[in-house]
Amino acid sequence: MDLLGKEYTISFYNRSLSMHGDYPEAVNWTPEGQRLRFETMLKIDGEMSGKKVLDYGCGKGDFYQFLKRRNIAVSYSGFDINEMLVSVARKKFPECDFRVFDIDENELDDEFDYIFLSGVYNLKIEGLVETAQRSLSRLFKRCRVALAFNALSSHERKKDTVLQYFHPSEMFDFAVNNLSPYVSLFHDYVPCDFTLFVRRNSL
Repeated sequence: MDLLGKEYTISFYNRSLSMHGDYPEAVNWTPEGQRLRFETMLKIDGEMSGKKVLDYGCGKGDFYQFLKRRNIAVSYSGFDINEMLVSVARKKFPECDFRVFDIDENELDDEFDYIFLSGVYNLKIEGLVETAQRSLSRLFKRCRVALAFNALSSHERKKDTVLQYFHPSEMFDFAVNNLSPYVSLFHDYVPCDFTLFVRRNSL
């Protein structure tokens, strides 16, 4: 993503946070939609307690809050390019490692058992599919067990002009050909949204 795209993304969510406050709408989700997406993410493993987790594009730490409410204790890190969102997350959850981080500019030295990307690439920006694929490649190199990625599906008929829609089959093919042969695709939890699980090894 170029500098203009990053600035647009940051300003979009700054405005949204100022408008909605600490609610899912601040990161462009409905409460129910966010819950269903997070629940789908949990299918990556029946038991994540004690694992080291990276929430890439963590926003204000909603996924960590979701895990905490379900008594799933993990070693959690949350990275995001938006300093305002990260600041909110740090105040709410000082026990976590929240960082302002840009994978195009910063080196990822740590390794994680699981890496999650939920709603990270939802705004329509030129070259975003390539940006997402490049980020997934870099992140998966630091992933010991599995990576989860969700996005809006191109099968949506009434597309919003400000949102980015990915072709699920294209992202599946990318993952199989470039990341791992062990890939699962889910397209059945909310209308026109999909989740990919990319694993190091077979189940």
